[in-house]
Amino acid sequence: MLVLLALSCAEERERDAGCTDCDGIHPIGILDPASPDFHGRELERRNWDFDVCAACHGEALDGGTSGVSCVACHQEGVTACTTCHDAEPATAAHPAHVARFECAECHVVPDRWDAEGHILRGGVADPAPAEVTFGPLASRRPAFAAAGDAPSYDPDTGACSGVYCHGDSLADAAAANPQPVWTGSDQAVCGSCHGDPPASHAGDRPCATCHPAEAPHIDGALAIGRDGTCSGCHGSSESAAPPRDLAGNTRTTAIGVGAHQGHLTASLALRGPLPCDSCHQVPAATTSPGHIDSGAPAEVVLAGGGSWQRADATCTSWCHGDSQPVWTGGTGEVYCGSCHGIPPEGAPHTADMQLTDCAGCHPATVDEFGNILRSGPPGAETSEHMDGSVDL
Repeated sequence: MLVLLALSCAEERERDAGCTDCDGIHPIGILDPASPDFHGRELERRNWDFDVCAACHGEALDGGTSGVSCVACHQEGVTACTTCHDAEPATAAHPAHVARFECAECHVVPDRWDAEGHILRGGVADPAPAEVTFGPLASRRPAFAAAGDAPSYDPDTGACSGVYCHGDSLADAAAANPQPVWTGSDQAVCGSCHGDPPASHAGDRPCATCHPAEAPHIDGALAIGRDGTCSGCHGSSESAAPPRDLAGNTRTTAIGVGAHQGHLTASLALRGPLPCDSCHQVPAATTSPGHIDSGAPAEVVLAGGGSWQRADATCTSWCHGDSQPVWTGGTGEVYCGSCHGIPPEGAPHTADMQLTDCAGCHPATVDEFGNILRSGPPGAETSEHMDGSVDL
């Protein structure tokens, strides 16, 4: 730590009763960091008593009777942080952490060299290593994390455990290395802290499908989609149903978009709006079984029976009669007469019946002008048309 070479200090050092190793002036290794006689180690053995040095090098350690100034080498001052280590230490995983986190996230940062617990404890030298005291990030337990043990560091193995910042608190069985070793390398790559994908996820889509690339990472928050709600990944602020689909498509010709809004809003007024669970399961939460743990596409299970053929994007269902409209075909696929004829075949219908005749037998379904009757507030209208029962 100090440059203690000076022929002129020999006489004073010989008269110093506290000097037990001053054979001549200083041992040969006084300036060699690898030597047990290095002056930094000698100071540590003396509990960092700078008065010993000041006897020859002056009270300010700028020369004194020796004429040798310690600040010639230690230009920022003998007790500056950079005298013992770089302002940003370059050993082990320091650079990777300093680039992102404050030093206080892993240990106490002293405000001066002789602060209690730094290199002195109770007035006695406190040897390395530094005591690891984790800050708030490593100790975080967000709602999506497991409770787990408190974060800790094992100086014998150099491993961290129970830390949020390396994913140990997430308890993801697919994580490759949630307890990294301080002196290791390549321990913080995708898949180290949580699986790639996590054990709770299907592995059939890029992370950015649900987690925006520009969102902060390892900050205690789980960034899902654009706003954290269902519509953050698909749909819009008006509805969680596409458009937009998971791939970002907005046109109805994309199978992820298709006739979603046509069913939800019943824009053709052929019946009331259909709830989402008429065609597929609706998860209560992002982590509900069958949602993110199941690969795309969504499993279509039609209420009331029927089947979905993804290959040609068609349904076979009672609600469309004998027709098989194409999901991505647009509004031209469904109209009055596409599900049953106008009039339908067979008695009591006759070939000369018009649309305006329907109300004679189906007064709860259609009005005298042939319009489908719907009632209820906007977005929650109901109709006895296509409700599974024939209104007579």
